[in-house]
Amino acid sequence: MQRFSRSKLTIGRTNAFTAAYDWRLSCEKLEVRDAYFTRLKAHIETGMRVSGQKVVLVSHSMGSQVLFYFLHWVEAEDRGGGGPKWVDTFVDSWINISGSLLGALKGYPAVLSGEMKDTAQLNAFAVYGLEKFLAKHERVEIFRAMPGASSMLPIGGNAVWGNKTFAPDDRPGQVISYGTFVNFKESNSTQSPANLTVDESHVYLLENSETWYQDQIRSSYSYGVAHTSTEVERNARDPRKWMNPLETRLPLAPSLKIYCFYGVGKPTERSYYYREDLDPLSKLNVTIDTTLTTGEVDHGVSMGEGDGTVPLLSNGFMCAKGWHIKRYNPAGVQVKVYEMPHEPDRFSPRGGPNTGKLS
Repeated sequence: MQRFSRSKLTIGRTNAFTAAYDWRLSCEKLEVRDAYFTRLKAHIETGMRVSGQKVVLVSHSMGSQVLFYFLHWVEAEDRGGGGPKWVDTFVDSWINISGSLLGALKGYPAVLSGEMKDTAQLNAFAVYGLEKFLAKHERVEIFRAMPGASSMLPIGGNAVWGNKTFAPDDRPGQVISYGTFVNFKESNSTQSPANLTVDESHVYLLENSETWYQDQIRSSYSYGVAHTSTEVERNARDPRKWMNPLETRLPLAPSLKIYCFYGVGKPTERSYYYREDLDPLSKLNVTIDTTLTTGEVDHGVSMGEGDGTVPLLSNGFMCAKGWHIKRYNPAGVQVKVYEMPHEPDRFSPRGGPNTGKLS
C-alpha cells in the first residue's frame, strides 16, 4: 500500500465491506445462484444511508469486469431497477486496480489447450507429474466448464490487439508482430492453419470446441467493438455486452470519479506459438510449441508489456484512451491514471512495495 499512499488519491472513509464472488460463474449466474448483485446494491445503499456519504468502490483484476457489469445491471429496469441516476446518487468513486477490462490473454490457451506460460515452462519431470495428475484435455474441460474464466478472453478484436502486420504495442525492430496472436510454425492443416489474429483466434476456438461451450460463450459474452453512439445505447439493453467497455458506456454519472492503478514493466504473456498435437493418446488438436525458445519467445510464449498477468492494453486502454471517447463516456466521468513501474525488491518473494505486479 506504500505506492498508493504516495499518490494524490486520499480516501477518508473508515468503514469497508467486502463483496467476494465466485469467479467460476458468469455474471448472469452469479445473480441467479447467489443474488450477488442484489446484495451488492443493498450493501451500497445501506452504506450511504448509515454514513451519509457516497460509497467508494474498489475492484481488482477480474473484479473490475464484474463491477463494470454491475454498473449496467443496477440501473436496468428489468434487473436492479435503480434507474439512470442510481450510480450518480450512491457512488462517489471507483478505484480500479489492475482491472483486466479487455481480458487477460493467458485465458485463451487455458480454454484452447489447457496451457499457459506457467505450464509451458515446466521442466520435463514436472510436466510428466502434471499430465499424470491432470492431463491437458482434462484441464481444458475444467476451464471451459467455468464460464467465468471465458470472460478473460481478449476483448476488442483486431481494433485493439492488432492485425497480421501491426499491433499498437509492437516494439521497434520486432520481427513478428503481436498482432498474430496464435502462431503456427508449420501451417499445413485445419488443425494448424495460418497465423491467427485475435478475431480469427475466437473463431478458431469455437470451431474446435464442443457445442455446449459455443452456446455458453455466445449467450454470456460479446468481444467486439461498437463504433457509434447508437450501437452503444442499443447495447445497454443487452446483458451479454455489459462486461465489454468497448460496446457499452459508463453510467450517466458526471460526479463519478475513476482512478486506474496498474503495473508496467513486467513481461506479460502476449502471443503464442502452437503446433499440432501428434500424441496418439491426446484428445486435443493442438498444443503450445514448448520447443520454441528464441528472442522474445520462451517455450512457445511471446512476452510483451504489462504487469506480469494482464497486458498493458487491457489494463490501460480504456483508462488512458477509451473512456476519453465520448460514445463510451458521454457524461464526462473524470478518469485518472496511475502507472506503477515494476521495481521489485530482490529480497522479497512478492516483489515488495514497489512491484508492478498487481494482478
